[in-house]
Formats: sequence, C-alpha cells, structure tokens
Amino acid sequence: MDSRAFFCRRISSFHIEYIEFGNHFGDYMREESHLKRLLILSIALALFVWDASAAFPAGAGAKGSVLSKQVDRYAIGCVLPLSGRYAAAGNRVLDAIILASGVFDPLVKTPIKIIIEDSQSQPETARAAVAKLVLEDGVICILGPLGADESKDAAGEAQRLKVPIITLTQREGITDIGNYVFRSYLTNRAEIESLVKYAIQEMALSRFAVLYPDDDYGREMEKMFREGVLRGKGKILKAIPYQTTETDFADEIKSISALKQSSSSMKKGKSPEGEDKPDMGFEALFIPDSPERIRMIVPQLAFHDIRGVKLLGTSTWDTPDILKAGSELLEGAIFVDAFSPYSFYPEVNDFTDLYYTNYSREPDAVEALAYDAAGVVVKSLMEDGIKTRDQFRANLLDIRNYRGVTGKTSFSEGRDARKDVFVLTIKDGEIIQIK
Repeated sequence: MDSRAFFCRRISSFHIEYIEFGNHFGDYMREESHLKRLLILSIALALFVWDASAAFPAGAGAKGSVLSKQVDRYAIGCVLPLSGRYAAAGNRVLDAIILASGVFDPLVKTPIKIIIEDSQSQPETARAAVAKLVLEDGVICILGPLGADESKDAAGEAQRLKVPIITLTQREGITDIGNYVFRSYLTNRAEIESLVKYAIQEMALSRFAVLYPDDDYGREMEKMFREGVLRGKGKILKAIPYQTTETDFADEIKSISALKQSSSSMKKGKSPEGEDKPDMGFEALFIPDSPERIRMIVPQLAFHDIRGVKLLGTSTWDTPDILKAGSELLEGAIFVDAFSPYSFYPEVNDFTDLYYTNYSREPDAVEALAYDAAGVVVKSLMEDGIKTRDQFRANLLDIRNYRGVTGKTSFSEGRDARKDVFVLTIKDGEIIQIK
C-alpha cells in the first residue's frame, strides 16, 4: 500500500490516530482558527476521495473474493456520493455525520470510527463499496447512500451480506428489499400525509384544488395529495397540470377560477380580519413545485383574482427563495419539512449554532436528517451488549422517540423512520414554525 493509500486508511479512524500528525495536534486544532481547522479537514477528505479508487478498486470484497473480517462494534461505514452528480449533497451529508459522531472533536473521546467510501454517484460503485466495508473493514452498520438507484443497489448488497444499512433516500419500497434495510428520511408520502392532516384536522379545510407540474414529482405528489384528502373525507374539486416549460399560467388559473362561478354559494363571507371575501368554490390550493416556479405562479393568481384561499406547498417551499415571490402574496401559506432552522425547538437552535460554528453555513433538511441518523447509530453503538450486527439491528427496532434536531424518531416494523414533521407558515415576511 503506497503512502497516499495509507493516509486514507488513517483518516477513517482519525479520532484515535491523529497522533500520527504530531503529539500536539489536538492542542493545535483547539487553538487554530476555524478556517484552518476546516482546511485541514478538507485536505484530509479530499485526499481520501482522490485515492479511493486506487486504494480500493471497484469490486474489492465482492462475493467469494475475500473472507469477511471480524465485526468491529464501533466501526460505522458511510457510502456517500463524494464525487459525481450528487457530490454536493454527499459532502454536506458527510459533514453532518462527522459532526454527529464526534470523531474530529479533540474535546471528545470516543471509540467510534467512521470509514468512508465514495459511491461516485454510481449504483455499481455503491454496491462494491458496501461489500468492501463489510468484508474488509468489518463495519457493524452502514449509513447511506442518497440517490434512489445507488440506494437500491447498496441495500441489496447489504441485505445479501446481512449488515444493517440506514439509507437516506426517498425511494419508494426501499425497505422492502429485506429486514436489514432501514430508512431515516422524510418520504414524499409522509410529507403529504402530514400536510393533509394539518389542513383538514387543524384548519378545518375540506375543499381543495391542485395546480401541479406535469412531471414525475408533480404527478406523484398530486396523486398522494388526492388520496390523503379523500381519506380525510375532503374533496378535490379540480386538479390541473401544467408543463414545466410554461411561464404563463393564465389558462390553468382560469380553469380553477371557474369553480367560483359553479359554486352553489356566491354569498360573501367574512374573513378572520373582518374583510369581505368572495367564495372561490374551494378553500385551499396545493402547488407542489419549486420556489422558482412559485415565484411565477403566485403573482398570476393575484392577477386573476384568486384570493382568500389558503396556499399549500411541499418541503421545496422551505427556503428563503420562496419569499422572493412577494411575501405579502404568500402570507399564511402552509408547507411542511423534516427540519427548519427557523424552529422554536431549543435543540434546533443549538444544532444550527454548532453547525454554523463548524462549517460557516446553516444546515438544511438533508444535513439535519443525516445528523440525526448518525446520532441514532452512535447512541445504539454506545449501549452495553451491542457487539454483533444482529444485536445492532434489533436495537434500532427498539428505539422509541429518539429526540433529535428533526424531532422524535422511532423505527416502524417496516424499518422506516417515524418522524415528527415541522409545519411551517409565512408570517410578516418570514418563515416560522407553527407545529
């Protein structure tokens, strides 16, 4: 093994072997500036990524090639896209996992080891990475990957090798692959169920219309929203698709505004503010789309006199970019997410401060979910008696209401994380949590 490969191997358990960089490295890390600490970490991780393919060629540890190494009860494997199409997300997730594990914190003594493999955003590479982590490195569990196809291949290999894997993907049916496959992520279905439940049960809304993009995401969200509304005894009065290339939504909006002519009641009611408002024929409009397109649609709704209805959105709305549409037009809009830095939970405020201190940016939902997934794993591994993969798997299923920055987490019998969902609104031009 050449020096670069050796360095990469040392990085994977850096927290207990940093003495190789000098006996005073811990003091140096405490005293040096935040920028220099980040530079050191970035160089170490960059060298790891650069040499991953040379040190551990694709297919290493494949079936029949090597004998399985004895399980290291403190070794956590990570399969993440640190290069390729999803590299930006993969590196943010890695930052969150490292922070949650404490392995680079010189003030924390922990036996936890993080062994990182780059999936290169490729399913076959992700599958080979799982095999290497299990058969050569002896990890007790694996975190990742992110992408739908990567997660499918990695989960299949983890199931074959009987190692627990906690995926961070929205892919439908991922846990159906087998009983070693878990997911700790907010799925589209869980998101929509929470939104519909709040709209019907908390806001007493019952009549809905939908404007949705005619793409895979839009069609899936419209279908789930319709199913949720019908289960809640509500009504979908009209659902209108639009092309993703459109910038003028006049025809679609006019089709929805026709509901007010067909409404059985054209009487004026009183808004909570005491102002007269027309009966649009529906009470809420669901638009599952990006902030960029919302910024085009919302002003056109106002132009066509669609007013007095509650706007509903998805987690894609949870960004300051949404306010560029004109916050006065979005005042009172409701949407949901797995995490929000605007939360009133003290855990979230502490996490956001810690994250900014270490990485000079605020965390997003993906980073928060990864942070909690790693926190759940570390908590399980530090418990007495967890020495095998099967014991770790059983312990995950027993977790109840782990309190993290994304709320309380438990795993269902189907190994999907049950999570609190943050209900958000726009008030006085700001995104705030209301539940």
